[in-house]
Amino acid sequence: MKTTVARSVCATALAFLLAATASAEERHPLYKLIPNTALSGLVDPQMPDRTAIEKALPLKKKGPHLRIGWTEITLGNPWFVTMTRDARTLAERYGYDLQVQVADSDVARQSAQVDNFITLGVDVIVIDPTDTLGTVADVERSVAAGIPVITVGTAPDARAPVVTTSTANPYGSGVEAGRYIVEHTDPGSQINAAMVIGVMGNSTSESRLNGMISGIVQARAEQRKLGLSKEDAWLKGYELFQQVKAKGGFNWPEGGFSVLAWGRGDWTEEGGLAATEDILSAHGERLNLILAENDFIAIGAINAVDNAGKAGQVRVASASGTFKVALELIRQGKLMVSATNSGSQTGIAAIELIHQIADKGMDANNLPLASYFPVELITPANVEQFIALEDAPASTERLPAFHTVEQLKAASR
Repeated sequence: MKTTVARSVCATALAFLLAATASAEERHPLYKLIPNTALSGLVDPQMPDRTAIEKALPLKKKGPHLRIGWTEITLGNPWFVTMTRDARTLAERYGYDLQVQVADSDVARQSAQVDNFITLGVDVIVIDPTDTLGTVADVERSVAAGIPVITVGTAPDARAPVVTTSTANPYGSGVEAGRYIVEHTDPGSQINAAMVIGVMGNSTSESRLNGMISGIVQARAEQRKLGLSKEDAWLKGYELFQQVKAKGGFNWPEGGFSVLAWGRGDWTEEGGLAATEDILSAHGERLNLILAENDFIAIGAINAVDNAGKAGQVRVASASGTFKVALELIRQGKLMVSATNSGSQTGIAAIELIHQIADKGMDANNLPLASYFPVELITPANVEQFIALEDAPASTERLPAFHTVEQLKAASR
């Protein structure tokens, strides 16, 4: 049974994801941009039905024990280690045979691993996509062999006939983190920010940072009574994000918000440190905020700010992460905010979905391409509960339900 808090958060997330203010008759231009690398997590209220897509369902066990083949991008990061570890723990609890192979960020190796699982005749394949486009052909080969595929971490290209994707919401997390920043900033002050992104061009990376910019725009528009609807503000944020990509930054005078520069952080502390050092060297006199894509980048950014003697002058906010070091920095007040992106939850949810389909009779034929987790911000006010969760054993207790396309559309009416 889910807790009352979890149910409330899930309901809030549904309302956010569906952006119910857009009706079928008046489709906002924002939704016409979907799919887009900077909008992963924004769900179109007019999303297409996926029932007719062949996905090799229903899932059928070929032997006494259900066999799962899992191809993982890397185990060189604690997030991925936790995901596969806790997925294995739950699989063992259900009596499943889980085989994990690691692609080491090699597209060809991941394709070969999928082919190996097909040859072995596993019952279901889980893919953490090394490449969102390259995954399409891998999924198609698997489905043609009668093996359904679930993706984790990042949704593949919409052409991929996956059952669904178990993942946090990159855009939604960014939006809520951006709104939090504004709520804890003097309304009359100028926000001079810099972005440190994992990799520009990656859908998760772009969506988190575009979300942060859009959340800041939305909250500033509300503060200053600029007359922008939610979708108007998000579209404005998207346009400003495109200026960062094309010109390196932007200035939005009406909202008192500028991005002075951006750097590539490669999702690591070292990358966050190096990128922030460069940004501080060029813009340190004006800069007062670092928008970090994830907690590892944020840790590096905080170290750079401290080393430059600008602690308290330049704040750091993150769009995603539950790494213990970052949680401690939130508790200390050095990191403003982050949002949950639990490797444990991502892995556990994939196994639980398989369990629901294989053993509980769940009809998963019309799940959306991506099943996003509810957005939960981590702030100094609630960080202690997330620190406790990091030390808790693998559990399905806090998992949200998987909603079908019909259910998501019904919730938007």
